[in-house]
Amino acid sequence: MRILVFILFLLPAISFAQTKDYKNYDKAVAYFHDGKVEKAKKLTEKILSKNADWTKPNLLMASIYADLGNIEEFARYMLYVYDENTPADVMGIASIAKMYYSNGHYGNALYYFKAAQALNADVLARKTPLFIRNCIFAMDAIHKPVAFSPENLGEQINTEMEEYLPALSIEGNTLVFTKRIVEKDYAPQEDFYISTRNEQGIWQEAIPYPGAINTAKNEGAFSFSADKEIVVYTACNRDDGLGRCDLYLMLNNTNYNAGKSINTKYWESQGCFSPDGKYLYFVSNRPGGYGGKDIWRSEITRKGFMSAENLGDAINTKYDEMSPFVHPDNLTFYFASDGQTGFGDYDLFVSRRSNTAQEWNLPENMGYPINTHNSENSLIVSSDGKTAYYTSDVSGFGKEDIFQFELPENLQAEPLADLELDIIINKTGDEVILKNVSFSSNSYTLEESSFAELDKLITYLQKNPNLQIEIQGHTDDIGNEIENQILSEQRANVVFEYLSAKVNNTLRHKGFGESQPLGNNRKINRRTSFVIIH
Repeated sequence: MRILVFILFLLPAISFAQTKDYKNYDKAVAYFHDGKVEKAKKLTEKILSKNADWTKPNLLMASIYADLGNIEEFARYMLYVYDENTPADVMGIASIAKMYYSNGHYGNALYYFKAAQALNADVLARKTPLFIRNCIFAMDAIHKPVAFSPENLGEQINTEMEEYLPALSIEGNTLVFTKRIVEKDYAPQEDFYISTRNEQGIWQEAIPYPGAINTAKNEGAFSFSADKEIVVYTACNRDDGLGRCDLYLMLNNTNYNAGKSINTKYWESQGCFSPDGKYLYFVSNRPGGYGGKDIWRSEITRKGFMSAENLGDAINTKYDEMSPFVHPDNLTFYFASDGQTGFGDYDLFVSRRSNTAQEWNLPENMGYPINTHNSENSLIVSSDGKTAYYTSDVSGFGKEDIFQFELPENLQAEPLADLELDIIINKTGDEVILKNVSFSSNSYTLEESSFAELDKLITYLQKNPNLQIEIQGHTDDIGNEIENQILSEQRANVVFEYLSAKVNNTLRHKGFGESQPLGNNRKINRRTSFVIIH
């Protein structure tokens, strides 16, 4: 019915001398309104057989064919009413273009967008240039498809309800998502559900997220910190909210409003921590952006969240950007936009930065058929850099299900090495052992096999230039205690010197001798490690 209402709104001021069968026309409209599309179609055909030029039944027939998904017939009946050479008909011609566009008929859409623009470019100035640009891009991209084979995560995750906005723990064994539950006589409810993956790699049956995060009101858009100690999520219409929807934090099963540095009287949602814990990324429609919903970030310091900053016009447009996700490599950024050049509606994009840059580069559309004329949103990528999870309504158990697929190589993030994973999942102050760093007996000369491990650490530090660490040396309890202390300091210093020559991070080093054993295993006690100090 909304299609019909929209089309009738465009109705030109035309009158005809012919007698019009208003009784049957009103009856046909009622059929259409009640979902009796075939009855509406037959009756409208009868009306038009006697009065082919009557505007309203032609527009009703256009609406009927739009409802049936027959875009060509929709356009045919619209063109009985609107003339692509008549300036007064510009909005009608534009509506034909938009119908072709929203259904992926980009060639026809391009033709009618250009026709409408020629009639009155000023009326269509807001978004038509983007539509035209998208049509040209899409027609080219469809002829260069990327590899794409999505797999439904299965009935342990997906149901007849809607499942969407997946979040994956950094080690990849915990999946949390939003489920929209619709029950008779109750308002729709959004809650978080959680599933874990067993040793065979099979997802277990999802259950409501434990603790105090789910309420009688709606919660959505869950995200972990790298160490899973903090959760950020969206909640709306809460008593302590600053706007309609705010970002909240959960720590030790206690929930907190994220505060005024993050939340405003406007709309904030879809938070995501950077893997180094330096930033919280989120979406907001607050003033000061580029238009619509933009992606913002707030630096996280010991004093809390700093004032949020807009990501800038490389990422944000005058339309909407959504679902930010920073991959664990901290160099790859995925998000959705309906303002960047794409296929229409929301498309998925990837942006990258260099090891030392803080700003994200111009994004790349992820291509067809990952992106289509439908809405694609909420993409996350596992620490292997290639396994992606997203929500789709293409097929499955219900309207929206969660799927996984392998990214084409050019869209992949850098895979996380074991050392990087150890660093990310540990909290500030936790010891990270350099497992493959070793020295000759009673010596502070690094063995050749150590450099590969240290180079992995260098790579991570280069990607995270603000990370500060303390290199620590340890020995076993064999020999003189003072000599062990000196040896541990020398070993820590050698590692410090090797790293300092190749990174700009703030580093320090310290030897502990035999004072901090990890047990009775002398090999483990003879270790080189580090702790994150900031």
